[in-house]
Amino acid sequence: MSGKRTQVLVAVGLAVVLGGLFLLPRINNPNAPYLASLKDTGIACLNGHANLSQHFHPHITVLVDGIEETIHSNVGVVTGCMAEIHTHDTTGTIHVESTESGKIFRLKDFFTAWNNPIEKEGYNLILTVNDIPYSEIGELILSDGQQIVLTYTSK
Repeated sequence: MSGKRTQVLVAVGLAVVLGGLFLLPRINNPNAPYLASLKDTGIACLNGHANLSQHFHPHITVLVDGIEETIHSNVGVVTGCMAEIHTHDTTGTIHVESTESGKIFRLKDFFTAWNNPIEKEGYNLILTVNDIPYSEIGELILSDGQQIVLTYTSK
C-alpha cells in the first residue's frame, strides 16, 4: 500500500507542478494591461495574417519641433495579440488588417494600439494627409497609401 500511496502522491505533485507551469504565464502575463486596454475599443486581436478581408498600409510621420519621432516596431503586437492596426518595423508603415470586410479604422485607433495619446501637452498639432491639412485629427479614416504627417510644435 505504501508503494501505491507514493505513486498517487507523485502523480498529484506532478499534476500540481504542470498545472502551475500552465497557469503561471496567464496569471503573470505582462501584456494583460495592454490586452485589457483594447477590450472596449473595437480593435480586435488577430491570430495571424490568415483569412483577412482587408489589408492596407497608410504611412505616418510624426515631427516634434521639427525632429522626426521614431514609430516603434511592433506597435499593437504583444504575445497573444496582433491588433488589427499595428506596425512591424520603424518605417512608419501602419498595417491595417481585419477579417471584417469594410471595417473602418481611424487615426485615433492607431494611437490606441500604440497606447500613446494623439494630443501632447504643451504642443500645438497640425495634421496633413497627402500634403493637405486635415482638421479632425483623430477622426481621419485610414486608407491605403495615405501619407499622414503629424507636426507638433511647442506652444
